[in-house]
Amino acid sequence: MTPGPTIIRKCSICGKLIAEYTINSGNTFGARFWTDGKTDAPMLPDAPWLVKCKHCEELLWIDEQEQVGKIEPWGVLEEDASKFKDALPPVTPSLQDYFTALSTGVFERGKERYLRLRIWWAGNDMRRDMDQSKSMSDEEISNLCAFIPLLDETDENDRIMKAEAMRELGMFEEANALLTKPFSKELAQAAAIISDLTGQKVSAVKEMRL
Repeated sequence: MTPGPTIIRKCSICGKLIAEYTINSGNTFGARFWTDGKTDAPMLPDAPWLVKCKHCEELLWIDEQEQVGKIEPWGVLEEDASKFKDALPPVTPSLQDYFTALSTGVFERGKERYLRLRIWWAGNDMRRDMDQSKSMSDEEISNLCAFIPLLDETDENDRIMKAEAMRELGMFEEANALLTKPFSKELAQAAAIISDLTGQKVSAVKEMRL
């Protein structure tokens, strides 16, 4: 992994500085892949769209915050270090934070889709390596049911995600109907894994050994 520039932004709520770290290149070496589409990759860190300001703890769409500077990797100019010394990295929101953001009213389809996907992933985080017997909450179920109509079955990436969402909701027949359609070589193995779990009527999120 090679770092990219650090983008310095100003929080639109409190006016303090946020340090948005970026990468120039990364890889999936040592990554873990999950049936819900989440990837945990040490060499390809997540870049959240919605973040929490570390200064005021308000939720922000990072790309909507004013850029006031940029620090290039591999060395910081003394003037930049002094000018941006109070800049802090943002915090990744929690499951409840995502629910809060959704409850305030989201009128852009892309943002709604992002929030509902992140709620799905954040809820499943409690089950990935711990208690897979822990059921989804009513709020998680409602969110996943609302997420499904946002997915386009003509797009194979959306189709496999929709099938997985249905599997996790226990809608095994509906999931299987989507999985019997052909997938490209890139998705065929993942589709086969999810299809096998569907046939076994397993609804828990699972790690995929690809």
